[in-house]
Amino acid sequence: MAQENQQPASIHPAVAFVRDRFPSEVIESSEIRGEATLVVKPESIVPVCLALRDEPSLRMDMLSSITAVDWPERLPRFDVVYHLLSLPTGHNVRLKVRVGDDETPHPEVPSAILVWPAANWFEREVWDLFGITFTGHPNMRRIELPDDWVGHPLRKDYPLTGFSLPEPQWGGQVPAPAPGEPKTGRRPLRVIRPDSTRK
Repeated sequence: MAQENQQPASIHPAVAFVRDRFPSEVIESSEIRGEATLVVKPESIVPVCLALRDEPSLRMDMLSSITAVDWPERLPRFDVVYHLLSLPTGHNVRLKVRVGDDETPHPEVPSAILVWPAANWFEREVWDLFGITFTGHPNMRRIELPDDWVGHPLRKDYPLTGFSLPEPQWGGQVPAPAPGEPKTGRRPLRVIRPDSTRK
C-alpha cells in the first residue's frame, strides 16, 4: 500500500541543470538506477556540454566516450551518444542527439573538440564506423580503417559478406566465403625460437 506522504524521487543534478538552463533544447530525459540520459537537439550539443563542464556544482570534466547507435527503421536514424563523467563529484550523465534521414547519408553533428580535446579521436571513430560527420573537426578522416575503405561497417545495412571488389582486393575488404566454403587468406603464425634474434 503506497504511503500518502511519499516523497517524489530526486532528479539527477545534471538533468535538473540542463532542463533549467536549456528548456527548449531538451527533447526528453530519463533516469534509471542512477543513470541519467538527456536527449538534446543536435545544434545545442556543444553549449550543453560546455555548460555541464563549467558548472561548479557538476564539473563534468571528463568525456569518457562518444559512440553511435544505428536504428535503420527509425527517423532520425542515428543516436550519437556522449558519456560524461565528473571526477570531483563522481556524477555521470549520458547525452544523446538524433540525426540522419534518407536525404542525409552522412548526417552532421557539431564537434565537441573545443570542450574536450579527447573528442578528436572519438569523433573520428564514429565517422569511420558510422559515417556521421562532425562539423568543425580539424581532421575528419578514418582512424581505424584504411582511407580507401568503402562504407561504414557498424551501420546495420553494411553487408555481412563484404563487397565484390576488383582484383587486387584492397583495404582488407575481402568478401567472406559462402557457407560451407573453406576459409582462405589465413596468415601463418610466425614461430620465434629462443635462439633467434629480432632485428
